[in-house]
Amino acid sequence: MTDLNTPARAMLEGKFYPGVGMIHSVEQPGLKWVVRVNGVYWTARAALTSYSFQAGDAIRPIARQGNTLLIEPA
Repeated sequence: MTDLNTPARAMLEGKFYPGVGMIHSVEQPGLKWVVRVNGVYWTARAALTSYSFQAGDAIRPIARQGNTLLIEPA
């Protein structure tokens, strides 16, 4: 659950990563996904190349590069 008092700017600057999200769809198999984290859709890449995800998988965002989240399995 996210803290509703966390400033949006802190979230966008990469200083706050909410707990878990879910793979919404696969854009490029093995390379790029669309994830939903706290109701917001992001483009995502795996933090490690050995990770592979399918729609419905639980993920955890661990970093952000521009508008792309780096994710790992939750």
